[in-house]
Amino acid sequence: MQEDFLGLSERIQIAIRIGESQFREFKSALQGPPGEKAPRKHSEVMTDVGRTLVAFANADGGELLIGVEDDGSVTGVPCDENKIQQILNASSTHVHKDTPLPGVRKTKIDIDGKIVIYFYVPKGTRFVYLTSDGRCIKRIDRESVPVSSEHINNGRLEDQSRDYDRGFSPTAKLQDLDLDLVQSVASQVAYGISPEKCLQYLDLAEFSMEGLRLKNAALLLFAKDIRNWHARCQVRITSYRGKEKLSGKDFNVLKDDVVHGNVLSLVDSAWERVQVAISRQTTLSDSAKFEQSYLYPQIACREALINAIVHRNYAIEGRGIEISLFTDRLEILSPGQLLSTVSLEDLKELKGVHESRNPLIARVLREVGLIRELGEGLRRIYEVMRSNALATPEIQSDSSGFRVSLFNKSMYTEDVNLWLSNFDGIDLSESQRAVLAMGYGGKAFSSQDIIDRLGIVDVDQVREIITPLRRAGIILRDTSVDAKAKLQRTPRRQVASFTVVSPNGATQEAAPTEKSITVGNRSDDAGLGGNGIEIYVGNLPYEVSKEEIEAFCSPAGEVLSVQVPKGIGRHSTRGYAFVTIDTQLGFEEIRSALGDKDIGGRRPVVQSPRRKNTNGPVAR
Repeated sequence: MQEDFLGLSERIQIAIRIGESQFREFKSALQGPPGEKAPRKHSEVMTDVGRTLVAFANADGGELLIGVEDDGSVTGVPCDENKIQQILNASSTHVHKDTPLPGVRKTKIDIDGKIVIYFYVPKGTRFVYLTSDGRCIKRIDRESVPVSSEHINNGRLEDQSRDYDRGFSPTAKLQDLDLDLVQSVASQVAYGISPEKCLQYLDLAEFSMEGLRLKNAALLLFAKDIRNWHARCQVRITSYRGKEKLSGKDFNVLKDDVVHGNVLSLVDSAWERVQVAISRQTTLSDSAKFEQSYLYPQIACREALINAIVHRNYAIEGRGIEISLFTDRLEILSPGQLLSTVSLEDLKELKGVHESRNPLIARVLREVGLIRELGEGLRRIYEVMRSNALATPEIQSDSSGFRVSLFNKSMYTEDVNLWLSNFDGIDLSESQRAVLAMGYGGKAFSSQDIIDRLGIVDVDQVREIITPLRRAGIILRDTSVDAKAKLQRTPRRQVASFTVVSPNGATQEAAPTEKSITVGNRSDDAGLGGNGIEIYVGNLPYEVSKEEIEAFCSPAGEVLSVQVPKGIGRHSTRGYAFVTIDTQLGFEEIRSALGDKDIGGRRPVVQSPRRKNTNGPVAR
């Protein structure tokens, strides 16, 4: 008993030395200015105990010391035994009776002749914990702040979802898996290995003293009867009459179909049912063959289905994936909100951001070729819908889950479609039609507008799209774009310089009023400055940042890219960089424009990159 007491004393003294943190809070039992401190009302101290312990339990747990100042000095609790006991009891009396705290440890202890009251509470998972007056509080950094119960629940669900596929099933055995399916995957991953070795190689199982232990991901992927392990590993496909779900006398369900199966079988079986649901009619083609047509592009639908299967929250075992077909749209809803580390706006802007909620499942599907690169699925959906001139998909993330909506309507209004029909006699790609639509009503647009509209990553695609249109005289470009860019102090690609002309005036040659600007060996038909001019910038500090290099080079023109080779040993860079600048200046003019500025106390050397060896890793 004495050893336990001393251990706790040492623990508290160490906590005081370390100071306050996300997991530790000090509360004074005194109030008033220095030299005139008086005891606080013990009822206020009890309120502090309830609030702080609730905040810790709703976060990651923590310890509370009453009688210690913020700076770590011990001032003690100047109360009689009765009031000290009331403060100790505050872990119950000042917490809501319906959300009792888990495993609270509490005691009073003498530190240097002063009484300190100590509390510890672990992270709670059973409830969203509330104070006795119904307040929901969570520890965030060093503060205990009010939050919504939904915020805490969502955080816990996310934590559970991240761990679910990697958790071990305590009762599952190898014979619970479809070993033929495991073997088929093994033959694709590493031909000749056994199912047991394949499961271990894919990190789906581990050997222990009790034998092979299976992870939840192994069951989700290969279970003979998935309903024994996950009741809602399924896809439900419902067709509705109209544009909304109705009930009662207006009940409008036309067809309701549910497909169960492990993940690998579900991809194919659910897709077969979805194909039937989105099919429109069978027609006789020009080659005298019957062909099936669909309401939505098959590639976009399949990508959305696979995305839902791979990234759904399997920790939510009471719900499955729901596909709803209305007269104007198809919705795919998967359980679980978007992970907090992935921005909905970044997804909408097709930045390729991703984080796999189920990394083991994603790895297997990638190994067998059902998915390619993580983060690619949504981008492909957008591209396919756009290439079919269909409206932009919508994505949403809320408490109901993550939703992808595809629309079977044109991306253009009726007026724009009618105007675009003037160009029907010209062989145009959908990307080119999309560019022409931007010029409806005589509106001028920029290269940046094209990039944003089409979701283009590689600017060379802009040239490929727009150059034939300019040479055919369908699009004209304002030749004063450079002057306007300089006047507006904006990059050339953001200047609205393109306009669409009537197809009646289109010719096979570029309009005579325009001229192409040549940069290097490339024609600047798209107004992007060709590939720019690349320069070598040497004698840089080894810890230089790309932002510093960009600021140094910006007087010569718009900096398009900065490539900094990675350093060796303790250096973060090699002390030089390759910079591409969008400029009309010659090389010597660039050197003159950059002048004699320093970076980090060093005078950069500007040379042609042809004089330097460009081998070696580059930090982009």
